Amino acid sequence: MSAMGRPKKLKDKRRLYSIYVDEATMTAVDEFAHQRKQEDKAYSRSDFFNEAAEAYLAKRKRGTRK
Repeated sequence: MSAMGRPKKLKDKRRLYSIYVDEATMTAVDEFAHQRKQEDKAYSRSDFFNEAAEAYLAKRKRGTRK
């Protein structure tokens, strides 16, 4: 029997998530991502949020929550 439905898009164990930010924050993130995209064509807004989450979790792990 064949599989039903669409194939899974994210085959590397990444998961979709939603975040809600105000317009000013999103504009700042978009400007940052645009600048980074000049250096790395594959860089995206999603990469920014992944880096931010990793940095936050690393900081929490060290016990320097701010």
